[in-house]
Amino acid sequence: MRIEETQESDFLQVVDLVKRVVDKDILPHFSNEGQALFTSKVRSDVETTFDKSKFQNLKLIESNKVIGFAALRENNYITHFFIDTNFQNKGLGKLLLDNLLSLTESSEVRLRASVNAQNFYESQGFVATEGEQNVDGVRFVPMRLVRT
Repeated sequence: MRIEETQESDFLQVVDLVKRVVDKDILPHFSNEGQALFTSKVRSDVETTFDKSKFQNLKLIESNKVIGFAALRENNYITHFFIDTNFQNKGLGKLLLDNLLSLTESSEVRLRASVNAQNFYESQGFVATEGEQNVDGVRFVPMRLVRT
């Protein structure tokens, strides 16, 4: 198992990973409107993260397959963080998050946690900055990590 920076050639594997995790873990928490909106943006949102001038990306690889993906925008905002559902609850999320955070010296890192991932982020030191939000049927919790 290894963690590396993503390459253009990883794009389709990353999109597939994100779609699988979204379908199983995230969409069930959204309204029909939220599900349609979120699903329609998966590919284009992942494509945006491959812009190396604004994002730093990491992939987690097992047997030449992408099983994890994380994207950090402008050194202080996590836009994407996904672990294959077959590999969750094995410490790999913590490993990938630690590696992603090591790429920035920012004193504060923010994200919008899906409601199913809030407990994971809290276990890693993130705190909610507001209560649960619902925008167009998409539910999330704004969170931040203050680093000293």
